[in-house]
Amino acid sequence: MIDASSAPVAGPRLRRPWLAALLSFVMPGLGQAYSGRYRIALLMAVPVIILAVAAISVVGTTDGPARNSLLSNDFLVMVLGINIALLIWRGIAIAHAGLHPWDAIRDHDRRTSLMVVAGLLVLTLGMHAWVGGVVIQLNDTLSQVFATDRPDPGGPPAGGDDPEPEEPVNEPDYEWDGTDRINILMLGTDAAPGREAVLTDVILALSIDPVERTAVMISVPRDTALVPLPDEMVYADGLFPDKVNALMARAAAQPEAWCPDLEVETEEDAQVCGLRTIERSIGLYLGIEIHHYALIDMAGFADLIDALGGLELCLPGRLVDPEFDGSLENRGADEPLVLPAGCHTYDGLEALAYARSRKGWIEMPNGEQVAQSDFERNERQQAVLLAMRREIAEGDTFLELPDILRAVARTVSTDFPRDKAGDLASLLPLITGPDIDRVVLSYPEYVDLPENPAANYVLIPRRDAIRDEMERIFGRRELVGWYLASEAEGPGRSDGEATAP
Repeated sequence: MIDASSAPVAGPRLRRPWLAALLSFVMPGLGQAYSGRYRIALLMAVPVIILAVAAISVVGTTDGPARNSLLSNDFLVMVLGINIALLIWRGIAIAHAGLHPWDAIRDHDRRTSLMVVAGLLVLTLGMHAWVGGVVIQLNDTLSQVFATDRPDPGGPPAGGDDPEPEEPVNEPDYEWDGTDRINILMLGTDAAPGREAVLTDVILALSIDPVERTAVMISVPRDTALVPLPDEMVYADGLFPDKVNALMARAAAQPEAWCPDLEVETEEDAQVCGLRTIERSIGLYLGIEIHHYALIDMAGFADLIDALGGLELCLPGRLVDPEFDGSLENRGADEPLVLPAGCHTYDGLEALAYARSRKGWIEMPNGEQVAQSDFERNERQQAVLLAMRREIAEGDTFLELPDILRAVARTVSTDFPRDKAGDLASLLPLITGPDIDRVVLSYPEYVDLPENPAANYVLIPRRDAIRDEMERIFGRRELVGWYLASEAEGPGRSDGEATAP
């Protein structure tokens, strides 16, 4: 017969407070449920579940207004507040699960629970501090990169009372609806200490069709001359006689001549004149409307590549450029630029040299030396952009995100409005996809070499060939402007008075 007094007494299983704290770190309320405190577990879990469902719903939003609001200042400030509130709520859940009830925890378990709870609280604080820092940096980056206000194309010319300025006004007037084709002009400047004029050595139009899900990059060589101007205010034939890379600086230096409708009070106002002049001119050269620009500082571009952890770039042979005017940390002042054959991971300065070198030669495996020029450089510049998109799309940039955002803020500025930034972000899969079309308007297909290159090395456009290529890309009916959409010699002449050169 069994003595009833010696039988084990039924009761709750022994719970480990430190494990309860760990479970509540994973999800508030889990630790309380593990300890058998179901009501408090439900109280802790429900707000977090509601927040998670709301976050999934918001992130999954695809319509334009809601999508754009995700990158607005007000929304990011709200996210920052929610992050702080969630930090406090998780801290309470962790402490409650690991230390309550305090009197019921034995001495050894007390020490273990205190250590685990303290460690989890520090880890939670670090996680939310990181998230808060990213949100603050993202908001700051968006404020620096994107235009805060939409430009007002209206208003009288500077110094006049006429409410209707003379046409054509050299200023883009466009508001994107999120579905139309959008054309963005990417300009890379060669700003550096000791240089008086800032030249646009990278001129690349990025055209994206959100409906057809296609994108194309079109590079215009820096030495291209005789690009069309939107009017005849400065040159009677409506053509810029010098290299296109000097056009922006030329207009910015004399804004009263190039942009008489613009009131210029600061250097920033003068730069606006230069930017909108090259926007319109490249648009006429390609037969499309340029809707926005993205200005890229090449020195900051190197910092951005470093933040990404470098780029994998390839060369068919060893690149040697004895006249490279840039600088590398591992290169003396009198040493030529040498980049190895094959595919290698380049840091920021090396990738910048890869993209900027335009002289010298490539030593092929069979011993042949292939001379380099601005045309090959345009192709390498596109290769760098494609490598960046690949790194962003495929690489692990999570921990590097704050550094990447800071580098972007130092590198890129655009007149694209911030209240449309969500729409622009939705196009990233197209820009980072494998099917983007690449075109370089180079010799011999689209430009002719100068007759006397030693005197003035400028490239002469082959207008018919450019028109044919743009028709292939965009369709004949989509071409606009006097230069490609007509046979006119200049903006003030009718279509029938002249034939294209």
